[in-house]
Amino acid sequence: MSSDFFIEIPVANDTLTHNFGVFSSKVQTPDTFVCTKNDKPFSRFFYVVNGLIIFDKGTKKELPAPAGSIVYLPNDITYKSEWPAGETGEYISINFQMSDKLLRLPDKICIAATDKNGYYLKMFKNAYDIWLRGSIGYKLEVLSELYKILYSLDNDVLRRYTKQKHQMIYKGIIFLENNYLQDISVGNLAEMCSTSEGNFRRLFKKYKNMSPITYRNYLRIKKACDLLGGGEYSVAEAAEAVNIPDVCYFYKLFAKFMNTTPKSFISG
Repeated sequence: MSSDFFIEIPVANDTLTHNFGVFSSKVQTPDTFVCTKNDKPFSRFFYVVNGLIIFDKGTKKELPAPAGSIVYLPNDITYKSEWPAGETGEYISINFQMSDKLLRLPDKICIAATDKNGYYLKMFKNAYDIWLRGSIGYKLEVLSELYKILYSLDNDVLRRYTKQKHQMIYKGIIFLENNYLQDISVGNLAEMCSTSEGNFRRLFKKYKNMSPITYRNYLRIKKACDLLGGGEYSVAEAAEAVNIPDVCYFYKLFAKFMNTTPKSFISG
């Protein structure tokens, strides 16, 4: 590693203390909280560990969030929340400021996911434990946990959408999109969905306007673009990495999907 490289994390001050971090608390109910604009210059993923909290209380947008709910709260919004009388409330909140322009999140309070089996709770608790320990590099480790949560939420959204729109073949679609480097046959994908190969092909064509194999090749070429764009792979190495070892065929597919050659893509 070059001696010129470093990673500097700003030291927290009174203004920045809660803009990024993981916080947890128990709430004696009933309890009410009012957030006004500019109170929270950060976004939050708010995991309801126990009890019930109601956001936008008293409005048409009222949003109840029982235990297991992961609530997304955007920055700089005004709302009223209430923990109704009953069992003790408990939450874990990950506060963050997302400046990555590649990532766009909603501009209103919403339920990001409902954790039915404790999968997300484990990640939230792990992030909180990392934050409390405060070991060297802990903020980067918490940031890594946040991106894992975002990755899982994104996959959940994709699964829900695919299942809703393409219920009969969604298992095959999800498998293909997560395992496109494998040479699984269309017959195997159809078998996952308990349907015939012909019916799977017909329904898939409605989904993507292309065959399953063509779509798999498209995903491989998109991945090759990422590899070539990083500057660490030659054309032959990228072709091998995405399971298209025939370089001539790789060039043909690349031109088909990207309207340019791999070498032009690298240089341009």
